[in-house]
Amino acid sequence: MKIHLAESLHQPGKTLSTKRLASRLPFGITRLATALPALTMLLIVIGLNAYLQPDFFSADSLTSNLQNAAPVILICMAQAVVVLSGELDLSIGAGISVVNCVLASAPALAGWGAVATCCAALGVALVAGVVNGLLVGYFKQSALIATFATGAIWFGGALLLMPQPGGTVPEVLGEWFAMRVGPLPLAAVPLLIAAGIWAMLQRHRFGRRLIATGSSADAVSKSGVDTRRVKLLAYVLAWLFVFGAALCISAETSSGDARLGLPYTLNSVAAVVIGGISLAGGRGSMIGAICGALVLVLIGNVVYFAGIPSNYQELFKGAVIVVALGFTFVGARNSA
Repeated sequence: MKIHLAESLHQPGKTLSTKRLASRLPFGITRLATALPALTMLLIVIGLNAYLQPDFFSADSLTSNLQNAAPVILICMAQAVVVLSGELDLSIGAGISVVNCVLASAPALAGWGAVATCCAALGVALVAGVVNGLLVGYFKQSALIATFATGAIWFGGALLLMPQPGGTVPEVLGEWFAMRVGPLPLAAVPLLIAAGIWAMLQRHRFGRRLIATGSSADAVSKSGVDTRRVKLLAYVLAWLFVFGAALCISAETSSGDARLGLPYTLNSVAAVVIGGISLAGGRGSMIGAICGALVLVLIGNVVYFAGIPSNYQELFKGAVIVVALGFTFVGARNSA
């Protein structure tokens, strides 16, 4: 059943609180259903991995896969937050690069230790989120154009810091990334923190306002909610996740590269769509985005362990992603 928000908000003698408004949105009813196609695809890909890798479920294999998946999941969570608010961020990949270059160059350029370097990188990420949020939320610029432009700026900053790949990330980050507590690698800590933040926000009015804004910004604005502030906070939160992803990638590579993060932008959008999140905003779930990210990671494993020649790997991977997108689209139509 379709709900016309603008009409509901203007019914004589009736007012809708943000909480009640969000509860009437399609997201409140179907957010788990939208993730079902992605979950099904994930189970299929896990089955293929288990068939191709006899030790897929061993502790070492699971640890390795989780370490590879952690930054991808965080990046996709970042994009999901923005998309759920009804916008898009094409600067995420360049943001990964500039944060990585800060982590790899600050110790040599400024003589900073690990804590100061990480704080500087976090500051860069949050400033980038604020800039994107101001451009899109307060200055009403097209998210597509604004974040494409800021992405060029972040990439230029990364090149200024590190024209050639190199530098050294603080050793403690690499040591942390490789450590395990029982079967759980410490690389999962940023994931758990991000999931905890999102779960907490889902119970807070900001989470409800974010989803409502993505569904119908005009109707929500007329109900008294400052949608500009909601979008600004959505970008800031997304870039907090971007920082976590860049931290994981930098700890794994132990060096800097201005082009390191560029492929992640389109991957994040693909994972969000595979996860059943509508690019129009306001419909989908973070569970779907996480499933979509895992599908992308495990598809790479299938391509590698199937022994597909390197010349055809990207072609095959792209074809599988297209099939996954089609599968998700059919599932979304059936759900609707």
